[in-house]
Amino acid sequence: MNSLSVKNAMTANESILTWPAKSDLLDALNRDGYVVFSTEQFSLTLFSELIGELCETLTFDPARHYATSAVQTVDAGADAVGLHIENGNTPLPPDLVSFYSAKSAQRGSQTTVCDGIAVLEAMSDQLRRQFEQPFTMQRRLPKLIWQRYVATAFNIESVESVTVAMLEQFIAAVEGQSFTLLDDGAIDYRLKVKAIRDDNLLGKPAFANALLGPSYNYEAPIYVFADGSLIDEAILAELRAIGERYTHEIAWRDGDVAIIDNKRVMHGRRAIDVPLDERRLYIAMGLGVRSS
Repeated sequence: MNSLSVKNAMTANESILTWPAKSDLLDALNRDGYVVFSTEQFSLTLFSELIGELCETLTFDPARHYATSAVQTVDAGADAVGLHIENGNTPLPPDLVSFYSAKSAQRGSQTTVCDGIAVLEAMSDQLRRQFEQPFTMQRRLPKLIWQRYVATAFNIESVESVTVAMLEQFIAAVEGQSFTLLDDGAIDYRLKVKAIRDDNLLGKPAFANALLGPSYNYEAPIYVFADGSLIDEAILAELRAIGERYTHEIAWRDGDVAIIDNKRVMHGRRAIDVPLDERRLYIAMGLGVRSS
């Protein structure tokens, strides 16, 4: 595990441990793609301040619950979770993803991290060529989910007030999206997705996507290559095998914080071997990394 020591910050009444200097965090993210550090006397308020210091705009998952206005809870059941970038099946995945372990499970639940640069370099020429063109992700989105997403994108306070016209405006604003409105108000949503990205902090091509990821809060998607052929289980199994060779584990301790370059490093989770109430993990995400 790569790690940094925390800096000491003074308040009017006490000394508290917060987080490493931004320059140290960015150096670590450029070098390794993720960083983990321990904290004491940490809180959701400080966690919100951290992601606000690092990112220009906070982003959210419309299917998650909010712990604060800037932080959401992590709840994906107890089963193992495959490697993915956060919100990788949306048009605007965050640049950075940060986790805060307020209460860590004593067994299992290690977060897995895998550098997409290493995965891409290990792929066969044939497999890599199949992913050089964007693939299509297709899934059904219930009405409330797409309303929440559009409301967040347009800063609309009332989710229920989001209309199909607003959805059409959002779809037109970001290239690669299309949808079909269904009778129950849900949509059949389609998105062209890059499997190989170079918009990470290092600017180096990486296999970074959500092909192996979970669908805990959503219906499972269908993935199709640019030539119209299905991305089938045999291909996904080959990708899992490659990813596992380059996967490291974050064995959480209370107060640990992890920050991940979401467009380079995929993450997942080992199975949780304790009751779910023995673990409290929070997530904060953002777009536009502040360099100064």
